[in-house]
Amino acid sequence: MLLLPLPAQPDWRRPPWITLFLIVACCFIYFGLQFNDDARREAAFAAYRDAGLHELEVPLYLKDLEKRGKSRLANELGRDVEKKWPLTVIALQADTDFQRRLAADEVITLQTVGHDAWRANRHQFEALYKQIFTEKYALRASDPKPVALFMHMFMHGSVMHLAGNMIILFIVGYTVEMALGAGLFLAFYLLAGLGATIPDFLGSAPPYMLSLGASGAIAGVMAMFVVLYGRRKIRFFYWVLVYFSTVTAPALLVLPLWLLKEAVMNSSDAESHVNYMAHFAGLLTGALLVAAYRWQRGGRSADKVVLDEKARQNDAQRKEAEKWSAALDFERAAKVYAAMSDAQPDDAGLAADFYKSARLQTETGLRHRATLRVMLLAAHGHKALMHESADAWLWLLKQRLAVPRLTLPQWLKLAAGWLDCGNAASCDALLQMLLKRAADQPALPALLYRTGRVYRDQGEPGKAKSCWRLLLQHYPKATEVQWVMADPAFKP
Repeated sequence: MLLLPLPAQPDWRRPPWITLFLIVACCFIYFGLQFNDDARREAAFAAYRDAGLHELEVPLYLKDLEKRGKSRLANELGRDVEKKWPLTVIALQADTDFQRRLAADEVITLQTVGHDAWRANRHQFEALYKQIFTEKYALRASDPKPVALFMHMFMHGSVMHLAGNMIILFIVGYTVEMALGAGLFLAFYLLAGLGATIPDFLGSAPPYMLSLGASGAIAGVMAMFVVLYGRRKIRFFYWVLVYFSTVTAPALLVLPLWLLKEAVMNSSDAESHVNYMAHFAGLLTGALLVAAYRWQRGGRSADKVVLDEKARQNDAQRKEAEKWSAALDFERAAKVYAAMSDAQPDDAGLAADFYKSARLQTETGLRHRATLRVMLLAAHGHKALMHESADAWLWLLKQRLAVPRLTLPQWLKLAAGWLDCGNAASCDALLQMLLKRAADQPALPALLYRTGRVYRDQGEPGKAKSCWRLLLQHYPKATEVQWVMADPAFKP
């Protein structure tokens, strides 16, 4: 079973330099330094057999293991001596205690017949064996070297091993790097790789066992990905037997599934060369690192990644809408803006673009949606939409369509805002509605007086007088009536 998160699309204006560096480093080490290791290993073991070293050293090594109380390992290796690359010789070469005594002529002594020839052949074999890059730098839990703790994360056993790891690293690494930043991502990657080695040291790995590959560190990056997103729903690709598809689920829900899979595979596939427990430990390490990171930041998740992805999507959708507008296909442009505005209903700029496009096309439903959107936002304090909402209000009345559900204070806010930007006609129509529904509202006299003044200043004295007559009719005792009576433009 394969289960992978689908990442944000890379923004190549800000390349994921560390992710790319890790991929290049792994490829360079494999193709530049490891690629001929099979041939080197074969040449070394051929020299070992041709010189007859296996006939002399292997029996002595197996007996030595027995003397040191390692009968189980001796029995295991005894069944392996006929292989092309015998684990017995690999174990013999990795056994530092045996190698020390072998070099000191304590195993094959100076008195042994053919000692000088053996020594010459062994020097030749060791010269060939030291050319095997993997044997020098892969991690061996029985005899760990500091350089191998880091180097083994960049080494791989085959082209397919490398390719699979690098594909997954790019899929998840890009997003995690964008969220954490380059420096912290690299530090967490290396720490996850180190954490993945813990099971090797806690277990009793035989001396011939090597650990190599970026899988543990990449498993850590996968865990970082889902912990960063937390309970946010994201899309995953899954592949079970011959069936594959995508599913949307809370990101964090996948982490226990990954852990369970590695634990089950480790117990059910004991003969595999895949280090499932390294994957398990890498997942745990990555999850703990990012959990600590989120805790330190007050629980915030991959907000930066989500915002960057939304910005990229918005940019692409806006370009599409602008393309349709340039082609005078305003219906399609309005539909694109509608989708954007639905995704970001509080964005006044998007609402304005949606409304402008909707006004230029013929579908009533689209324009009605745009009209309601700009009026709702204007009523909630988005003053930049006052012109659009004023125009929208008159169109709604003309079409006799449903008006937005607003509170009385919100209607009054619209009326005042429309007057501030000179839209007396919209305010006039709204005030006539409010006089029927809420005539006792104390703000109405002032609004009626202001509406008349805007009409007057715009050169429409007839409409100004009409507003002021309503003021006199409904609120004869209001202070604003005295102002009207004193205005030269008003003649009862």
